[in-house]
Amino acid sequence: MKVSDEPDLCPIARALACVGDSWTLLILRDAFQGATRFDQFQRGLGIASNMLTRRLERMVDNGLLEKQRYQTRPPRFEYRLTDKGRGLAPVLLTLYAWGEYHLPIAARGIELVHRDSGEPIVPVIYDRHRGTPLVPRDVAMVAGPDATPAMRQRAERARAQGEALFSSPMQDTATGETAVADPLAEAAVTPSAEITGQRPQ
Repeated sequence: MKVSDEPDLCPIARALACVGDSWTLLILRDAFQGATRFDQFQRGLGIASNMLTRRLERMVDNGLLEKQRYQTRPPRFEYRLTDKGRGLAPVLLTLYAWGEYHLPIAARGIELVHRDSGEPIVPVIYDRHRGTPLVPRDVAMVAGPDATPAMRQRAERARAQGEALFSSPMQDTATGETAVADPLAEAAVTPSAEITGQRPQ
């Protein structure tokens, strides 16, 4: 994947270089659901073996999975989530919420519930410092001290447009009614689950 603007300076570009592949995210999804072995991933995903091998090797190289031998003859390996891989849990849960809201279908293949109570949950992104839910209109990307001219231009454009980026109403695809532009913003009104990502020390 080629990124056109200073991938080393942009955290989003760096993250996409590491996990910006649909197979990678689906492998992570299955790993979070307990898959560890090659055949488990292959059965769950229906992916060609050579493609799965390449993805797993890349994920090991990128530090998302750890390769552990569980059999000597013939040699067989498991792939287990690392701390770096587990740190993507909020990303997957937020993708789940986005897909459920913007790409709904009648069938209920999988649902998010609280592990102990079994009650449905709605992912919400929180600001760790303020202890309050975050919605897009509250967040600004500002230029850092090492920002390139292109990055500063984008930051200034975003600052100038401000809330207009997120204030336009949209149609709820399920009901046809006018809805908020962000399902996580709607959930933040009455949050039933908290998702936080902790920066490595």
